Amino acid sequence: MFLNELLPAVNQLSHQDNLRLIHFLLLAVAKEEGCNLESTDSTNIINSEDLMLKELASTTAVVWSPYEAYEAAQTLSNLLEEARKEGDA
Repeated sequence: MFLNELLPAVNQLSHQDNLRLIHFLLLAVAKEEGCNLESTDSTNIINSEDLMLKELASTTAVVWSPYEAYEAAQTLSNLLEEARKEGDA
């Protein structure tokens, strides 16, 4: 099945079913990448939303920020200075 065949059906899903689909896809992609996000201790979890929140809380993500990226700032400054000298800025 192709993505363009799935999109009309996905557009008709309820909000909760959209969350379930996102959860399913997240687990599938993580599994392909060699990560296991599925919780082994789900006895105290009341519903699937709690399970999803617990799994997301146990994961980490690396997000780049320009904060304290001094070399990037200097590179940008150099480029702007060169452009200004050439009359482009």
